[in-house]
Order: sequence, then structure tokens, then C-alpha cells
Amino acid sequence: MSRRADERDELTSLLRALPAPEPSAEFLAGARRRYLEAIEARERRAVFTGLAAAVVGLVAIATLLTTTVGLVALAVWLAEAAADLARWVAGVGVVMDLVPLGIWMSIVLGSTVSVLSLFLIARARSLALMK
Repeated sequence: MSRRADERDELTSLLRALPAPEPSAEFLAGARRRYLEAIEARERRAVFTGLAAAVVGLVAIATLLTTTVGLVALAVWLAEAAADLARWVAGVGVVMDLVPLGIWMSIVLGSTVSVLSLFLIARARSLALMK
């Protein structure tokens, strides 16, 4: 086994000894651009796959609902749900634009501390009950 490790070290040192020019700035910029495009394409495929799965799920739910509920009631429910969602998203957008980042961070930190303290209290109670 030590002989293979020695051979591998020797090969590594020989490969490092080979003279190789540094890649040009054009090549590096092109490689970075292609890398970012590949990542973007992969993420786009992931988004489209998730969107397709969501559409298939919605179609399945809609198919099941049409068998039990009238088509008009389903259309009314979907319209109300879409309107509620649009109002909620618009409200969240307004609140996020109006509240500074520092306040958001303090809210997140406070919520995290609260949840952790509740968890620790519940754990302490469960340990006290076990004694």
C-alpha cells in the first residue's frame, strides 16, 4: 500500500513540474460566464420541474373536487383564494418595503430566542417529570 502512495506522490510532483502558461483573462471570464449560465440553467430546470409538479398537483386536486363539488362552487372558491393570496402578497410586500432591515433582523433574532427558550423550558419540565 505504501508503494502506491509513493507512486501517487511522485506523479503529483511530476505533474506540478510541467510548465503551463496561466490562462488568459478572456478565458477565465468566458469560463466564469459559462459556469454561471450552467448554474442558471440548472436552477431554471429545477424551478420548472417544481412548477410542473405543482400544476399536476393542482390538476389532481381540481379533478377530485369537481367530482364532489359543483364546478361553479369550485370556480368561486378558486377566485376567492386567488384574490386572498394576491392581497396577502401585496400586503407582505408593502410591509417588507417599509420596515428597515435592522428591525427585521431583530424580529428574527427575538423570535429565534423565544422559540429556543420555550424549547428549553419544555425540555427542563420533561426532565423534571422523569426524575
